[in-house]
Amino acid sequence: MQNELVSMKCFLKDADMKQEEDEAATIRNWVSEIRAVAYHAEDVIEIFIHQVESQTLQCFFIKCVLYPKKLYCLYKVGKEIESIQTRILEISNRRERYGIRNIQGLGDGEGSSTTHKKLRELRRSSPLVANKDVVGLEKHVNSVVSILLKEDKRLRVASIVGMGGVGKTTLAKEVYNQTQIREKFDIRAWLYVSQDYKPMKIIKELILQLASPEEDKVKIVDTMDKLSEAGLEEMLQRCLKDTCYLIVLDDIWTTEAWDLIVRSFPDNGKSSRLLLTSRSKEVALHADAHTTLYEHKVLSKEESWELFLKKVFAEDRECPQDLVDVGKEILEKCDGLPLAITVIGGLLAGKKKQRSEWQRVQRGLSSYLVKTQTYGVSTILALSYQDLPPHLKSCFLYLGLLQKGKDIPVKQLMHIWIAHGLIHQKGEQTLEDIVEDYLDELIGRNMLQVILVRADDRVKSCRLHDLLRDFCIMKAREEMFLEVDNPSISLSASRHRVLYSPVKRYKYFGNSKSYIRSLLSFDSSSKLVNLDCICTSSFKLLRVLYIDSPGLKVISDSIGKLCSLKYLGIGWKTCIKNFPHLISRLQNLETIDMPMSRFYSVKVPNVLWKLENLRHILGYINNPRLLKIDLPNNLQTLGSIPVHHWMHHESLTRMTHLQKVGLLIGSADNLDMNRVCNSLAELKSLQSLCLEVEGNRKISLVAGLSKLSHVVKLKLKGGLASIPVNSCVFPPKLCQLTLVNSNLHPDSIRVLEKLANLSVLKLVKAFYHYDWYQEYRIRISENGFRGLKFLRMDQLVYMKAMNLGKGAMAGLECLQIFKCYSLTRLPGELISLSNLKKLEIRGMPKEFFARLRVSDLHKLQHIPNIVVGHPSTDYEEWIQQLERRNMAASTTERRAKKIFLESLKKHLPEGVF
Repeated sequence: MQNELVSMKCFLKDADMKQEEDEAATIRNWVSEIRAVAYHAEDVIEIFIHQVESQTLQCFFIKCVLYPKKLYCLYKVGKEIESIQTRILEISNRRERYGIRNIQGLGDGEGSSTTHKKLRELRRSSPLVANKDVVGLEKHVNSVVSILLKEDKRLRVASIVGMGGVGKTTLAKEVYNQTQIREKFDIRAWLYVSQDYKPMKIIKELILQLASPEEDKVKIVDTMDKLSEAGLEEMLQRCLKDTCYLIVLDDIWTTEAWDLIVRSFPDNGKSSRLLLTSRSKEVALHADAHTTLYEHKVLSKEESWELFLKKVFAEDRECPQDLVDVGKEILEKCDGLPLAITVIGGLLAGKKKQRSEWQRVQRGLSSYLVKTQTYGVSTILALSYQDLPPHLKSCFLYLGLLQKGKDIPVKQLMHIWIAHGLIHQKGEQTLEDIVEDYLDELIGRNMLQVILVRADDRVKSCRLHDLLRDFCIMKAREEMFLEVDNPSISLSASRHRVLYSPVKRYKYFGNSKSYIRSLLSFDSSSKLVNLDCICTSSFKLLRVLYIDSPGLKVISDSIGKLCSLKYLGIGWKTCIKNFPHLISRLQNLETIDMPMSRFYSVKVPNVLWKLENLRHILGYINNPRLLKIDLPNNLQTLGSIPVHHWMHHESLTRMTHLQKVGLLIGSADNLDMNRVCNSLAELKSLQSLCLEVEGNRKISLVAGLSKLSHVVKLKLKGGLASIPVNSCVFPPKLCQLTLVNSNLHPDSIRVLEKLANLSVLKLVKAFYHYDWYQEYRIRISENGFRGLKFLRMDQLVYMKAMNLGKGAMAGLECLQIFKCYSLTRLPGELISLSNLKKLEIRGMPKEFFARLRVSDLHKLQHIPNIVVGHPSTDYEEWIQQLERRNMAASTTERRAKKIFLESLKKHLPEGVF
């Protein structure tokens, strides 16, 4: 059966890569049946494994008692295999009976489909077609024009990238027709490349565009037909040899296409330019890694409304008042995508301008946008999907499961993808590294939007465009990959709203089967949820269980029956206090995901050591008794654990794969820092360490941390003893350092600036105020922080100024300043930081922002990305708190002075006062 399953999966992979969108319904149905049988075979294998594993946990006597049941299970498995083999034979016979041809490209396929030909013709772009309804493009046009006109004699490439339907071609067309561009370049040409490019045809088309009106086009075509590919390239190079030219290459999909086309363009030292549009960042960076890549974003709400009015009310461009709210609700679904707004605008333009009519369109909006078979949103999004390799298609389809309109935490997504078996080992790469590669590729193809990035430029959270999510769900249902269930699912005696659960649904011989692989609950309505139902047959293959429901108080012991479970997550909203002891039966469990806070923690029973496949424990581990963490050597992440649990662990050398550790130092702990560091030094794979101190305790950095030779990321939360002048107290390879509530003297910065490998520094409430009436300055020495690329200064509330010595922070690329209330202005030396790419300022006083717009404006001219948040509302509270504190201090001072004088008066002769 396993061999048969492998063969079916290989066939489906080929079918997925080769099948055309307009295949006959018979062919699509035939492939779907093979997919259904493959799922059935997969389930038979997994259920058998599930039964075997559940029996291995029983004692010998129980095994003997259950032996007849085991034989019956084997008999059932045999019958299932026979039915699958019969089904495969039927499917094979049906192919011959109905004359179903081979999958396109595998056998006797007859070339590209009619639909794709029509689509190419519809999509074929031309700079001569005027854009009547251009909205919000002026600033984008100016930006791209400035890139093209930048002084450089060499041939350079400018790129416009963005998701399908965002308006890349429209923007390129506007740039192409600008007066400045026409005057700058001697020759201009426009080429539409597309997925089905043919280099020879493109070169011929370009040569014809470059020919003067007087030349005989027929003669040129005859000449080109006689030339080889090399001859055509030489002919084109002669045409471009002594001119300043601009060539637009619209809709390039792959780096291979670029390499085949670009070799025909000579670098003639005339400041010539190539402008390409693509959905892929990889293609743009491959074309020219040194040029500015321009990412074209979706429209703002105001721009979306303006385009909407142009499309729906072409003449007066005014919306009746009673339709405004419905119109804006419809626009929310379009989420700023110009193509979607154009499609819906065209639909409404032909409808009656009545509220009931618009509401009817609104109710069926998702269906119209996604399922339309015309040249519209569905087709554009389908192109991006079809271009994905098979392994990325599965990962992308799974994104439809996640909450709508919510940011996707990359770490959580990483563990869920792995739990579902969507990530496969490649050589020595870890599964987590492979996940990041997959994410980067989806982001590079503009299938995912980046929301937050980490200090090291790795993605922290991302989001799926609403229309892409709708397409995702539609495609996943077609592929029988998942079913998103919005109605309530009956769970035992209670009803719990399962918003998102991927389900494989199919029928064999009239029997309906449904096995839930994921249960992700974000319900906010139920007050009490009983999960005893998870022992039912529908949940026997459950791999992912994530609960974030305020009503959930208890996880029942029946969770121990989920032998296939790989990911168990508990969200912040739940009221769960304990994990049951029977989680020890979850032998396939790889990830336990809990809130990272000692103020809300779930008590973990002393059974973790039994989970041999456990790789990640995320969150704070709470157990009042001494916890045995003699964990198997698969463990990579140990979220946050009390240090006294850690110090009683004697078999550290077993955890050879442990990469990330968090230790909580309690106020009552008798801490020997050297001993702690000696134990950590034994972990040769340890890369990330977090030490958190409770109460008024302080971490001593006199010795110990320097022994951690493999640690590159260090986070210290809580009070620190003064840092010695010698900076070698830190790990020698330290690249990222975070200090939170450290209570250090500001001069400690002189030690940190000498850390040679430090590239990321985050200072959060790191320095104390040594005088209530005197604010401090941060002074960085000459050539200090030479390797620093990222600096965050957060809530350094008494820092009045920042001074940089010559050459200080020369390589800084990102500077963040948050809630530094006493800071009056940006440092003047900021203007010398030529590598600074991003400046982010949030939560600063209104006076600071006012000065930023006027006197400090010249310091920002060289920074391409500036993010300015709203003035902080906390600032006024902080000022009031400071004034109250100062008043209390002055009142105490006056009272003490009065008492002193009265006491003095008693001992002095009369008449002195």
